[in-house]
Amino acid sequence: MRSLSCLRLLAVCLLLVGIAGLPAAGKDDWLPITPEELALKDNPARPGSAAMILYREMFTDDLNAYEKNYYRIKVFTEEGKQQADVEIPYFKGPFWVDDIKARTIRPDGSIVEFTGKPFDKMIVKYRWLKYNARVFTLPQVEVGSIIEYQYKLRWNSMWLYGTRWSFNRTLFTRRARFSLRPNGAMNLNWISIRVPGNKAPQGNDGLLEMELENIPGLPQEEYMPPEEELTMRVSFFYTRESLVPPDQFWKREGKQWFAIVDDFIGDRKGIREAVGGMVGPNDSPEEKLRKIYARVQQIRNLSYERTKSEKEEKREKLKDNNNVEDVLKRGYGSRWEINRLFVALARAAGFQADVVRVARRDNVFFNFTLLDDAQLNSEVAVVRLGNEDRYFDPGTRFCPFGLLAWERTGVKGIRLDKEGGVFVTTSQPVSAGAVEERTAAVRLDEEGSLQGTVQVLYRGQPALRRRLDALEEDDAGRKKMIEDEVKGWFPSGAEIEITSIAGWEESEEPLAVEFSVNLPGFAIPTGRRLLLPLGVFQSQEQHPFRHAQRVHPVYFRYPFQNVDRVTIELPEGYRIESLPAPRDKPADLGRYRLAGQNQSGRLQVERLLVVNGFYFDRAYYSLLRSFYDEVKKGDEGQAVLTVGETEGAK
Repeated sequence: MRSLSCLRLLAVCLLLVGIAGLPAAGKDDWLPITPEELALKDNPARPGSAAMILYREMFTDDLNAYEKNYYRIKVFTEEGKQQADVEIPYFKGPFWVDDIKARTIRPDGSIVEFTGKPFDKMIVKYRWLKYNARVFTLPQVEVGSIIEYQYKLRWNSMWLYGTRWSFNRTLFTRRARFSLRPNGAMNLNWISIRVPGNKAPQGNDGLLEMELENIPGLPQEEYMPPEEELTMRVSFFYTRESLVPPDQFWKREGKQWFAIVDDFIGDRKGIREAVGGMVGPNDSPEEKLRKIYARVQQIRNLSYERTKSEKEEKREKLKDNNNVEDVLKRGYGSRWEINRLFVALARAAGFQADVVRVARRDNVFFNFTLLDDAQLNSEVAVVRLGNEDRYFDPGTRFCPFGLLAWERTGVKGIRLDKEGGVFVTTSQPVSAGAVEERTAAVRLDEEGSLQGTVQVLYRGQPALRRRLDALEEDDAGRKKMIEDEVKGWFPSGAEIEITSIAGWEESEEPLAVEFSVNLPGFAIPTGRRLLLPLGVFQSQEQHPFRHAQRVHPVYFRYPFQNVDRVTIELPEGYRIESLPAPRDKPADLGRYRLAGQNQSGRLQVERLLVVNGFYFDRAYYSLLRSFYDEVKKGDEGQAVLTVGETEGAK
């Protein structure tokens, strides 16, 4: 078995990609098909279902480093036939998938074996991690068919990670069985989350087992929290000794992390000398910190580079960094090492600065009672500036000064010190940290078509997200990425041509996009009038909260501001007959403002949408829905244009 630090590192990666929540498996041989299963026409517990999971099994063997998985699914409708397209996700590298078997049982009971060859595709590329899937399609699936497949997920036998039994899937599950053979070298513990009746695993002949029936499907809603956070689940974790109270556990882990970080940072002469060349004696404290931050972000960030082959690594001959001086001298490091270098330089410049070990919120939220140190799977820096503590994220490539990548905002973490540290909450995201500005100058013709140019500025979180998504794209790939996004703002017949994109390699400046646009038939002719929608960029947007009821909380990645300024030159001979009344709806959760102005042959439209929060409990859903009702009504407002002189806009 590897050292515990290696286990932690692997567990961090697993949390990032959610590998512990993979579907589960069963026996090598197929279970018998019953006449009742063949005859089943609908899900009696959820009538009208497209499909349902008849049986699911998951067996994890931590001794021999593999997991068996088995699914049996009944198809009820044409939509349910989509279940024939199977994706088996896994973390490529330390994990692999083999022993795939699949078959279709047709409504008459005849069996069609899958004889094709599964292929591999990337489903999520998370920085340097690759979350792939083994993909295949079952043959001859029709309404009334049963499809089933089984496979094994394997990993290096020297690794150990905490299994997670996630019971919910999108489909309703009639029956499921979960079992685990623990590795006896360490103490296995678990907690149950949302499991009805707090049902717990039961020991049986060296195994831990649970059987469940009639597991409801997990409803899918727009802007819902991470699925793994919402599921009914049992999370397992290993500890070296007996279970201790959570506060003692985290204190102990904090001391160990501090020892590692303190050894890496130290009090080094080379760092003290280097900071003297970065800042000036007359710089203000913030100017000093900005200069240090800018210098640190020039370090080559290995965490955001593509995975290299063994030959490429040997050819480059990068050495391991043993301390912050190595990072500075060699000019490269991981995001963790760069973050620690920033703290070291800030201390050398006279600031009180510390490393904060934090829990990300993009896959699952931190649980204090889950004694799994891999929950705190990232680092940021905190610096005392004036009378306040400011959080920084220098280890995230392209992250601007004073901003944290969204998944590290508003999260729990331990501010490390030799006593084990204290829990803190990182800075809450604000709408001013995520701004998208669109400025359009277009001309309307008599047929109702719009033509012109648009400039888009992404600032803060939107710019950071796009820059990171485009890291491994060439110019053509980056252009296509933006083009696909822009096309989604307009009707299908829109003609878009990207003319320039600037700022891909910047962090403090906005990502700037310019394009030309042609929107045939955007305004609607009605006799001598044209009906012109004011929401030029919103014509394809759906009301995200149109349903009266909501199952899950509403979860945006971050608060945001969208600012649109559109100048529309009217066709010759046309005038504005009427405009919708201006809208200005301030609210605790945000603000919406829309106004059109008549400017002598031009229509000037200004729109502002601000959302101030990122997590809204269901109790606030009616308020949020009402707010977006107002947004939708405003965006659907129309200016009425007519030929000839009028008495002016109403």
